[in-house]
Amino acid sequence: MKISANTIFGSIITIILLCMILWMVRIQTKQEYPDVTDKVVKARVMKQSVERGRAIFLDEGCYRCHKPDKRDGFIRGVTSRVSREWLFQFIRDESSLIKGKDSIVLALKELYNWSNGEHDKKHLTNQELTDILNYLDSYK
Repeated sequence: MKISANTIFGSIITIILLCMILWMVRIQTKQEYPDVTDKVVKARVMKQSVERGRAIFLDEGCYRCHKPDKRDGFIRGVTSRVSREWLFQFIRDESSLIKGKDSIVLALKELYNWSNGEHDKKHLTNQELTDILNYLDSYK
């Protein structure tokens, strides 16, 4: 069988084109993902927490008395002044702190002159309370 120059040349061109097509397909299908660091993930999770906290804050009626966007006295930056555990207790059952003669609650009652606090949110989970506090912390 006699092989002509055209057959050899055509075969070489076919192989080159096939390689180029495979190379282009590889480039087109290659997925490059940006490096995700803990900082990026934490920022996204915190943003979601703040959004959930805002929704809970409004749904629970907290905004009637507390307006963090208006520089409300005690509410802004509250987690830097008292512990989260104390705030959880205060939000869930303010009356138990009053009965226990908690000095912070008694000082707040006197300062803001309130008689019946509405901080009786026993139904809120720790995560929901954390979301609310993250929302309040976003106004620092």
